[in-house]
Amino acid sequence: MKKISLYVALLVFVPFIAAPVFADGLRIAFVNAQKVLETSQGGKQIQEKMEEFVSSRQKIIDLEEKELKDIEADLRQQIELLSPEAKRARQEEFQRKLLNYQKKARDLNNEVQRKKVESLKSFNRKMEIVIKAIAEKEAYDFVLDTGHEGGVVLFAKETYDITAKVITVLDKATEKK
Repeated sequence: MKKISLYVALLVFVPFIAAPVFADGLRIAFVNAQKVLETSQGGKQIQEKMEEFVSSRQKIIDLEEKELKDIEADLRQQIELLSPEAKRARQEEFQRKLLNYQKKARDLNNEVQRKKVESLKSFNRKMEIVIKAIAEKEAYDFVLDTGHEGGVVLFAKETYDITAKVITVLDKATEKK
């Protein structure tokens, strides 16, 4: 019974205690980090570099895949003409190459994922520095990320959106390089 009374008291009195803290000029802004990545010069550069990187890795995979298909087609054509030992040897060779192809594909995919994470981490650090500078300059207490698919903000007035400011500052920094 004491616990219930305590909970009721907390529910009744906490809003009155906390209200003055939030009422006194609390300033909150938000930024769409996904939009910053997609529209800022630095974000576009990262996306272009990643596309080039992925494309170069895909070419390697495509070459290996073509080689495997050629070996398989050749094996199918000659299967009737080969002795059982030669047939087994060619099938084992094909299996080895297939396993090597699969391993290489996994390794290249992991490399692409690491590169994406590394690139985004670097970009996010720069973006966070810019956001912090804008927040301090304009006296925001919190800056929230609406990000991809709404982020964590369920509602925000557009007047508190600092995304354009972040993009402008990042673009100026990118132009200086």
